[in-house]
Amino acid sequence: LACGNAICPVLEAPFELSEATVVISGSIGLSAFPDTALTPEQLFDQADYALYQSKRANRAASTLFSTNHSDQIHRDAHVEQALKRADLDEELSVVFQPIVNIKTGATIGFEALARWTSPLLGPVSPAAFMPVAERAGIVQALTRHLLKKALAVAATWPDHARLAFNLSAHDLNSAEDMLALLAIIRKSDFDPSRLDMEITETAFAHDFDQVRKSIDMLRLLGCGVSLDDFGTGYSSLAQLHALPLTKIKIDRSFVTDLHNTPASYKIVKSLLTLSHDMGLGCVIEGIENKEELTAVAQLGGEMAQGYFYSPPLAAGATHAMFPKATPATAISVAS
Repeated sequence: LACGNAICPVLEAPFELSEATVVISGSIGLSAFPDTALTPEQLFDQADYALYQSKRANRAASTLFSTNHSDQIHRDAHVEQALKRADLDEELSVVFQPIVNIKTGATIGFEALARWTSPLLGPVSPAAFMPVAERAGIVQALTRHLLKKALAVAATWPDHARLAFNLSAHDLNSAEDMLALLAIIRKSDFDPSRLDMEITETAFAHDFDQVRKSIDMLRLLGCGVSLDDFGTGYSSLAQLHALPLTKIKIDRSFVTDLHNTPASYKIVKSLLTLSHDMGLGCVIEGIENKEELTAVAQLGGEMAQGYFYSPPLAAGATHAMFPKATPATAISVAS
């Protein structure tokens, strides 16, 4: 493990080519004989799993396969089996977190968030079942059921309200899957021009050309396209310019304790400036308290979401969020 941790920083050292300076990074997965593996096949599989975990949660570092990983594999296997047997229409549901105009405090829309209650496992977190669904190749089926449910609720909102809906990278990597989603949107009673499809930067690690075609199809239908968790993934400015995006969402990792963290403050300021210069809307995620909200407002942020405003709500509670702002939620910034 110490050797792996020594290798990763060396890989990050920039090197010069005739056309540009290149910076790369590397993640390492390790498995130990005979501690956790007894055969070459087990060693390889465990190292591969450790590499996946390193890329997911500990990028540019090394991860040693452990008994905790073994326990996680067993939990994931139970989740996968239950997902494959699930009645998705009955067991999946959608909750909605408000997206708010910072200056007025008015709710301008909601982000749809997946929930799954399994009769076998009980409530299962999206962080637990969505990665499993992606690895098992069944996430597209989940997306379709969730999108239908979210659009049905959104069709009952006032005409100004927008819906933000998350797509998996796998939803973008196939023209057939994208056409199925477009058909669901067309058949709904919700105006596509009020729909923002959110994608993550991890989508760019797959087939960029197909991702661009999928985004073009969404834009032709009239949908907005938001880049979620901006600043935490793989995208470059060149890729951003190549895609017809309409919004970026600043990841909550940059917002936590923003008012006391100069580095995060500078990052959020730069991202807000970038979005403005590119003509993109910008939503700041993860606002937890008044101090964070005030700091974001002072930087010129216009849209935000987070538990300071509201936790995710059941469909029936969304309508109560549309009345005009109260002094508790509106922020004014002296010029």
